[in-house]
Amino acid sequence: MTSRRARSPLDFDSKALLACLGNARGELIAARSAMRPRSGLARCVDALIDDIDELALVMTGRREYFHSGGHARLSGKAAEG
Repeated sequence: MTSRRARSPLDFDSKALLACLGNARGELIAARSAMRPRSGLARCVDALIDDIDELALVMTGRREYFHSGGHARLSGKAAEG
C-alpha cells in the first residue's frame, strides 16, 4: 500500500526563510525581556520561539540552529558544515 501523501520537493528558499525566522526570533526575544514572566503574552511569545526552534530542527536537523555557539559566533548564525 502506498502513502496517500505526495512528497514534493521544497519549493522555497530555505536559507532566506531561516534568515527571516532568525530575525523574528531575535525580535521576539527582545520583546520578551520587557514582559512580565508569567503573563499570557509572555507565554505566547515563548511558544512562538519554541515553534521557530522546532521548524529549524525540521529544516536543518539542528534544534540549536539559532542558538549562539559561544563568543566566536553571532547569535542566529549557524556554523557551516
